[in-house]
Amino acid sequence: MALVAAGRDRGHLATVIERPMPEAVSVAAVGSVAELVSSGGTVRLETAAGRPLGPVTRVPSTARPGEVSRAVRQAARLWERWAASGSGAGDPGLPGTGLLGAGGFAFRPDRDPSGAWSGFPALLLRVPELAVVRVRDRSFATLTVLSQGRPGPDQAAIARGRGWAAALLAAAGRSGLPPAAAVREVVPSRPEADWSAAVGVAVRRLSGPRLRKVVLAREVVTRADGPIGAARLVSALRGANPGSWTYTVDGGDGTTLVGSSPELLIRRRGRHLVSEPLAGSAARGASPAADERLARELRHSAKNRAEHQAVVEGILEALRPLCQTVHVAAEPRVRRLPTVQHLATVVTGLLPAGTAASVLDLAAALHPTAAIAGTPRAAALRVIDELEALDRGWYGGAVGWIDARGDGEFALALRCGLLWEDGLRLFAGAGIMPDSAPAAELAETEWKLRPLLAALQG
Repeated sequence: MALVAAGRDRGHLATVIERPMPEAVSVAAVGSVAELVSSGGTVRLETAAGRPLGPVTRVPSTARPGEVSRAVRQAARLWERWAASGSGAGDPGLPGTGLLGAGGFAFRPDRDPSGAWSGFPALLLRVPELAVVRVRDRSFATLTVLSQGRPGPDQAAIARGRGWAAALLAAAGRSGLPPAAAVREVVPSRPEADWSAAVGVAVRRLSGPRLRKVVLAREVVTRADGPIGAARLVSALRGANPGSWTYTVDGGDGTTLVGSSPELLIRRRGRHLVSEPLAGSAARGASPAADERLARELRHSAKNRAEHQAVVEGILEALRPLCQTVHVAAEPRVRRLPTVQHLATVVTGLLPAGTAASVLDLAAALHPTAAIAGTPRAAALRVIDELEALDRGWYGGAVGWIDARGDGEFALALRCGLLWEDGLRLFAGAGIMPDSAPAAELAETEWKLRPLLAALQG
């Protein structure tokens, strides 16, 4: 984070995707030489200043019911062509090294986010000027420059970039965290009684044959007595959630998406892929014995097992047409987080030899999963539009990275907030099933918001 903080201090946009686990890849990206963007119904590559770097493609206006990720698929094709046209020196060929795009996409990548999310397009992958990637306990720095149409490397631009990167890395070694701001207020954007009433309506809809599960999200707005430092917030989240993906993505209007997601949407390494859906939740216990009792109840809960199975089935349905083989764990395990525990299932797959399916293609095939939308997807999205009364923006979308080989990983954009100056909009959701109780679902969102509020106050 020190590198990113130093970059932000100098006016550069930044992105962080990190997970301090064995074999995990962490990315710190500063500056922008190019951006893969979807907005206004088009997908395009452009410079940070908006100069086109290739053709603009229009997203088709027709789609199958529930299909919202056509722009992500088109972005995958543009990235594939552009990555093939570049050249690199010294790339060790490890995941995340060399040319890199970091960012993510919205919960509804077929729509432009609005309101507080207006600084974020439907999809954004930035090619940073400087990327520092940690993989297998080793760190690699990549400097990216545009050739400006000249044949061969632009040695003058490379020399300038090296000087800029060296100065930034030196400054990162001297930077510290800003002072903490004290929280003044925490206010739900929608009265809790209204949200609980919407849950009750959703439960009644679930009594019919057309809907098995729907996820409803809440928003809580916090204000502090001074600017909230993204670096301090991320540092606190990292310490509180060591097994999660901690992330920040800067918007174009001074806002920053900040979060700590426990859920892997998709990872691709060559032909191998992994997804780990979480669905079905319980609180943490006040003692080890209580914790284990709650975990046991979670494992044997018919409501939570049905909710989890619906998510796993959707992922298998999406991946089987793309994979040579798919394997799913026989039983879900309990994934424990600081304030909540979930049922989790690891799904692995092997892509056919010579496949062209990048991690973006796989993310498009999966998104939105039943873990963050519901099932059947089209019916769930209609209920969300009717009952949720907020623009999720990137909450429930995905954050991650892709390299020139099509490898990469995307986590669901969960346990997150949209940061601006002295304010932070926090988001959390709950999976609604036919036997859900509004009070229990409200409590579940509170469990999920608690780590973010603690990080903000700490």
